[in-house]
Amino acid sequence: MRKLLLILIIGFGVTCQNTFAQKSEVQVSDSLAIIEGDEYLIHKVEKKQTLFSIASAYEVKLSRIAFDNPGVLDGLKKGQLLKILKSASGETKPVEVSDEKLELDGQYILYKVPRRQTLYAISKEHNTTIAALVDANPALSEGLKVGSIIRIPVPMILGEKETDKEEMVGLPDIIRLEEKIVFLGASDTVKSVTHITLMLPLYLDLNDTINETDNPEVEEEIYNKSEIALQFYEGVLLALDTLNQQGYKVELKVIDTENRPWKIRKLVEQGAFKNTDLIIGPLYSKVFNEVSGYAYDNCIPIVSPTIKDQGIVAKNDYVFKLIPSPELLVHDLGKYLSQSDSTNNMVLHYGSPDEQKLLWKFRQGLESSGEKPFAFPAFDIYKAGSDSIRNRLSLSGRNNLVILSNNQIKLASLLRKLVGWSEDAYIVACAPANWQRFKNLEIDHFDQLRMHMPSEFHVNYEDLETQHFVQEFRLRYQGEPNTFAFRGYDVVSHFVKNMNGIKELGPQYMLAVEETGLQSSFGWKKLEQGGFENTRSRIVDYTGLQLKLATD
Repeated sequence: MRKLLLILIIGFGVTCQNTFAQKSEVQVSDSLAIIEGDEYLIHKVEKKQTLFSIASAYEVKLSRIAFDNPGVLDGLKKGQLLKILKSASGETKPVEVSDEKLELDGQYILYKVPRRQTLYAISKEHNTTIAALVDANPALSEGLKVGSIIRIPVPMILGEKETDKEEMVGLPDIIRLEEKIVFLGASDTVKSVTHITLMLPLYLDLNDTINETDNPEVEEEIYNKSEIALQFYEGVLLALDTLNQQGYKVELKVIDTENRPWKIRKLVEQGAFKNTDLIIGPLYSKVFNEVSGYAYDNCIPIVSPTIKDQGIVAKNDYVFKLIPSPELLVHDLGKYLSQSDSTNNMVLHYGSPDEQKLLWKFRQGLESSGEKPFAFPAFDIYKAGSDSIRNRLSLSGRNNLVILSNNQIKLASLLRKLVGWSEDAYIVACAPANWQRFKNLEIDHFDQLRMHMPSEFHVNYEDLETQHFVQEFRLRYQGEPNTFAFRGYDVVSHFVKNMNGIKELGPQYMLAVEETGLQSSFGWKKLEQGGFENTRSRIVDYTGLQLKLATD
């Protein structure tokens, strides 16, 4: 089993500050040894000590300890001796600053507004807020005008009160993990820095430990609720590596949310999201809602990669919901079938209001291309009767049967009939995405009916880029990537590449962006009174039970 806390940092060539409470105090050793001409401090590992706590105590990089002590990535053992380069001690010590803080003093600088600039971008660039800009420039209520001169508040230095310092002491205990990972652009053409806050339920309290047993064959397990977040985080870091090579600059801050809204509420009050360009997460609805209001008030785009409830998008222009609704998936199925060359098509349903809604969305998808689609007559199975439907099947051509129903009991019987009919007729069945989660449907029927479904996520392992991602993941994390690792990679890649457009034109810039990642497809639609929902799916063909992407 992978060691959670080691994988979080080691191997990325970055310097991190240990900001969470340790479970075992680390005493700096004064034992010296000269190895190959260099002086090393020799540290003996005690119970409950981690690489994080040891690196923090000696103020050295985690990567340096790992380099000088091969095998520590597999875990620490009580009594194990670590060598720490003496000359490196203090390399991660924070730069000392005066006991001061920034406050506004009422003074201003003059700023000429260039083309394609927004109040949001100006506020971020000058470390202020949109509200402060409007207060200093009442004319901005009529809009930002190119070439106009505006006043920007300038901060001045004032002494910090003792009570302020006491509040900050408690902040790491809430954040539990707050690391800043800066990926510098590789090219001479420097893109603007994107500041991302990643909010994941890592449950570090339950993972920040080493195995207390002396038996080296007993492996330490990761707390199971951390696995989803860990995989997502690992995918994010691989994406940032790739983006770095392409010249993008990203500063990442990670916050361990667990699943406790009160913690996030306190972080919001303490200003933990200041200067953030993009928030990804939290993964759970009740925690997400604590942050989304702050994102709205401060015009910060916030992405939900896991929540299906469309309610999180309502009345918030800055929310991006990755998972399409069932209705949008059916719409995408209609769009896909509008390109079909089959002339024998039918839509089957049982007449319920929910199915009528799906039928309406399907027809919208058929007509979305602007061209006259092939006819897809709809039949209520109750009214038409199964014999009538069978008699309409072509025995010489392809039959597209779109089944818009989620009634599991009725569907099991219907599929058995269709499988029998498929012995004489070539049938391609199409169905809503949630069929794959129905336990009473036989998977063999999916193969026999050449089932096609729109899917929120699908990985094509024959794709060369996907194969490269899997190899990199295995090499770095000694495990297999799951759906959340791919999702983390796709989400960060998609938004970082388009962040300059968002900064210049606002979130509506994403309406013109359509992209395909390793697992996800992106195409955004804005709700009339709310934010953005992804409308793109991937049509999966179950023929042969190979779950391949449909191409025809």
